[in-house]
Parts: sequence; C-alpha cells; structure tokens
Amino acid sequence: MTEVLELRPAAAWPTPFGGNELPTSADVVVVGGGHDGLACAAYLARAGRAVVLLEARDDLGGCACTVDAIGTRLTICTCDHTMVLASGIVEELELGAYGLRYLDVDPMGIAMGWGGEPVFVHWRSVERTLDGLARTDPTAATAAAYRRYLEVALPAARLVQAVQRSRPTGVAIAARVARSRLRGSATVFAWSRASLQDVLASFGLPPWFIAAAHTGGPALRGLAPDAPGSGLDALGFALRHLIGVARPAGGSGALPTALAACACQHGAQLITGVRVAGVQVRDGKVRGVRLVDGRTVRAPTVVAAADPRTVRVDCLDGVPAAARLPAAARLGAGRIVAPTPTPAVNVNGYASKLDAVVSALPRLHALERLPVDVLPADARHMPTVAISPTLAEQRAAAAACRAGQVGEPPMLLLNTPSFLDASLRLRASPRGAGDGAAHLLSLEVLGTPHQVAGGWDNPSRPWSWLRRLASLGDPALLAAIRDWRVRTPPDHDRTVIMASDYAPSLPGGVVADLLGHGREISRYRTPVAGLYLTGAGTFPGADIWGASGRNTAAVILAGRRDRLSW
Repeated sequence: MTEVLELRPAAAWPTPFGGNELPTSADVVVVGGGHDGLACAAYLARAGRAVVLLEARDDLGGCACTVDAIGTRLTICTCDHTMVLASGIVEELELGAYGLRYLDVDPMGIAMGWGGEPVFVHWRSVERTLDGLARTDPTAATAAAYRRYLEVALPAARLVQAVQRSRPTGVAIAARVARSRLRGSATVFAWSRASLQDVLASFGLPPWFIAAAHTGGPALRGLAPDAPGSGLDALGFALRHLIGVARPAGGSGALPTALAACACQHGAQLITGVRVAGVQVRDGKVRGVRLVDGRTVRAPTVVAAADPRTVRVDCLDGVPAAARLPAAARLGAGRIVAPTPTPAVNVNGYASKLDAVVSALPRLHALERLPVDVLPADARHMPTVAISPTLAEQRAAAAACRAGQVGEPPMLLLNTPSFLDASLRLRASPRGAGDGAAHLLSLEVLGTPHQVAGGWDNPSRPWSWLRRLASLGDPALLAAIRDWRVRTPPDHDRTVIMASDYAPSLPGGVVADLLGHGREISRYRTPVAGLYLTGAGTFPGADIWGASGRNTAAVILAGRRDRLSW
C-alpha cells in the first residue's frame, strides 16, 4: 500500500491562519482562499510581496477542501485531480515539502449505463484502452472510432495543456500556437462552437459512449449533451491520456493544505472567518479592501479570487467607475459583472454529494462480469465509476433540472477513495456497530437543482440514490451502511459560498484566452489599476487546476518588473 504522509496541522506553520490580527496594510490582498487564491498568494509571497489572504469561511480550500464528518475525512467535491498535475504548481512551489503526496489512479475511470450498456475502462495507456474497447465491443467499431477520435483530439489536448501554463499575453500564446505548428488549433476552435454530442458522434462513437463522456463533462456544469459550445469537453479523454489521474493522500484537501503551508512559509498571512464587503478605489486605482465590519486593509493590489460576478467596488472619490470599463465587464452599481457564460450554464445548481461509511465495498455486476484482463479484480474500486442514463434521458434531465426537478434515472459518479488511500479507512464504526475496517463510499449525483419541488428536507430522496446503486449489484449494500450524510445544492451554497451551487465557469474557455476575449477573465487584469481577477471564473476555468492563480501571480509580477522562477 502506498505510504500516506501525516500532514502538519495549521498551528505548526510559521504564520497560523484564523484569529490573526488583521494588518492595516499589505502589498497584495487576495480575497478568497480556494486553491487558486492560495496558489496566487504562495507565488506572490515567494517573490517577496507582503501578502494578506482573506477568506470568509472558517476553512481554506473552497471546493477542494477536505472536512471531518461521519467519523472520517470527506472531500467536499471531487477527489480526482488531473489538470493540476500539468499546471506546474506542485513542482515549482515544492509542495511535496509541505506534505503533498499524490497516489496514481489507473485505470483512470470506468463508465457504465443503467441498461446493460458496454463498460468503458479508461486506462492511461492508449493501447490498453483500445484493447478493452475491442473486447467489450466485438465488432471493434467503438475501438476504431476511439482511435480516430484520438488522432484529432491529442494534438488539440497538447495545445490546451501548453496554453494553460502560459502567462496570457498575445505574444506568449501566439508563440505556443506557432510551436505547435497549428496542430490542434483548428480543432479547438471548431469544437468550441459544437456540442459534445455532435463532436463525438462525428467519429462514429456510439450513443452509450457519448453518454459516458457527458456525465464526466458538460453534466458537471448542468448542461445537456447537445448544448452548443460544450464540444471542448470532448478533449477530456485525450487530456487524461496525456496527464493521468491522481488523488492527494489524505483527501483532496491536502492540496490547499500544502499551498497554505507554502504561502505561510514565505510570510503570507492567511486569515479566515472575515468577509470582504468591497474593493476600495480612488481615481481609478485600488486603495485596499473594506470588510463587512468596517475595518480596512490598505493595498495597491487586490486579487479577487472569487466569482467575478460578485466583486464589489467602493468608489472613494464618488466618481462613477462604469465609464472606465468596457461593456464586457461593467462596474455599474459598484459591481464587476463577468461576461455572460457561453454556453449558458445551469445556475439553479446541478450536483449533490452523498458520503457513507460502509462495512463492505460496493459490488457492481457489470464490472464483475468483465474479463480480468480487461479489468482486474483489484482495480474495480480504484477509479471513479460514471453511471449514465441514455442521451435522451440526459437531455430530459438537463431540462428537468432547470425546472426544479431531479432527472431519472440519476447520473452518478461513484468512488471508494479509501480503497486506494488507507488513511481514509475507519477501524471502528462511528456508531459503534460492527468490527473491522470500514470503507468510505462517495456518490456525486448530477442533475439535482438548488430549488427542487418539495424541498430537500426529506431524506428519502437521497436514500433512493443508494437504493438505485444497490440495484446494480449487491442489495446488501444498504445493510452495510454504518453512517452517511448528504450535501445538496443548498448545503453547498451555505458551506462553500457558491450562489445557487453555481461554480463559476470561464465563458468561452480556451478560445477566449487564445483570442483575448473578455480580457478581465482571460488576462486577469481589470481596467481598474491594481485590481485583478483569478479563480474558476477566469482562464482556464473551473476544475482543480491552480493555473489561474499561478498565471495571475505572473501577470502581477511582470507588471512590477519581477519574474517568477519558471
């Protein structure tokens, strides 16, 4: 079993957060303690800036954090990391020295349906993936279609991977595209205007495969598989072949924990439990921030590491600031408003997460029937398993979610993170029942709206998801549940401060960055001197990447004639 490091508690770091005395001034104030805000703070502090990070919640990490509940450690959202492995921050910030250790996940994912559809096993190795497809589809049509897909998708995925690590300037991005010899650029532009369904169908991939791609792609933003502009999600399979999938030992929160430790080591002050009311601006320049309790922190640079739609500005000189901003980012009524997302996202929420302590690992008959050379027995519980309705049911579920209804059958993302990470196993039941080791079962349920008919107070609905899961395998799963909890969209709204459970997504994606559209979110710099945007609402978008925080720090330091050491 892979070694699991014991992470240092926050109190052992040079500058503990929470309860710190609020400083009156700083070089940079970062508003928001998600992993992008923490990455930005760490880079700036390492470059010698006096950094203060302010987080409204009592915990750092945002959607990437890990919390104590039902007797174990639970990840708020996903436990799988991919893009952060290619962002450079793990190596550049030497996060291994702060307790971060990644455990490889291979196979990287498994996909199945509710109606006996073929099972897709996604390995890091292209050839092993193709061999499995050929075994599960004796006609070999799906394997041949997947090979055609990769021939087109891999060059585009390499371009996206390279661009997201570049400081976003027209010159830098043009150089990246030139070095790629334009391979992949036409694909990126074409797929950005198409739907995921149309992109994958064009290679002859079957509907059940497209449904699986949708569950792990556009459905995570509340979109239907035929939503225009969702086509770039088709790059997901290719990107994982290039980068891989891994999980931080001890849970997803080990990443923000290490980022916080790194930032503190370099002198940053991280203060939790304080809410910023507005960014103070005079004569078009940032002067600092104001808290809801009236206290202020003076700073010539402020980084808003939160939803860009919610950044409020106090005009200290009383001069309206709207005239200084383009139509893409108005400062009317004292608020920066990000461009309308393209494609439109479902802002009525879209995901719930159920975690359970179980005395036995879940069994799924579809996986047990696979030949061991397609899926070894010891690999069945390692990756996340996507359980998908049909394409027609997914389209209906997206419409139902917008209308305040839960789609049926549900789209599920199942994993048992304790199978790979022994530190997440329990040796005794939190309720005192049963003996031996207990595993952690995690179930993300997509297509669950923030406002649902009848409300979320009735526990019968989330329990029905466990019954549906048990119907695919061993009904004894329900009896094996020792303790459980569910977090619905309203819970995410309260605990992670995401309005209507909406994680801001970058409008236009990588194309916006390539073309410089929506410059406040693709280039991070706003027309207000000293005010910068970072986080999931900026390039490269929502996911556990860290590239936005890294790139924002590079832009700030380049403007001060400093350079990051990469």
